[in-house]
Amino acid sequence: MRSRYEQALAEVEEMKRTLREHARNVAAREKELEQERLELAGRQGRRRTTGPAPTSIVEDAERRTELDRLIAEARKREQQAVQELALAKAEREQLDEREATIRKVERELAGLRVQLQEERARLGGSAPSEPEPAREPDPDREPPPPTPLPQPPADPDLEPAATAKPNRSSKLADPQLKRRR
Repeated sequence: MRSRYEQALAEVEEMKRTLREHARNVAAREKELEQERLELAGRQGRRRTTGPAPTSIVEDAERRTELDRLIAEARKREQQAVQELALAKAEREQLDEREATIRKVERELAGLRVQLQEERARLGGSAPSEPEPAREPDPDREPPPPTPLPQPPADPDLEPAATAKPNRSSKLADPQLKRRR
């Protein structure tokens, strides 16, 4: 049970690390795409408002053809950016779902940890050999029941100390520990 718990903890930590890296990459790409979209929108606005007037009909036709081609390329890049942005948003949603799954697994691991501690207490009655990892308090969980006080023995020794049989020292009782004369 303990090895399964440790393996699950290691898997959760690896998933968290992977998710953090992926989230950083998605956020960076999302920012990059938004910046590119703004640049494209700004360039198209400037192209329409500025530019020298063509001097001949041929130059005007060539210029229009080139501008149409550039606008088509810009629209294509913008469409790709919009698609990548939608993909980035979908990936962000997946990351959120995975984080929720991780939180669920962490709660499950906490439950397993409690079960393991209860089993240890029941079997050995000794304190855990390793320190318990720091964890956040769970407001949904009820506090543990109070520890019962030790009960006095059922039949107390009512014999007075003076009339009781004197106990022998362990040295005297064990022949190997007796002093040699």
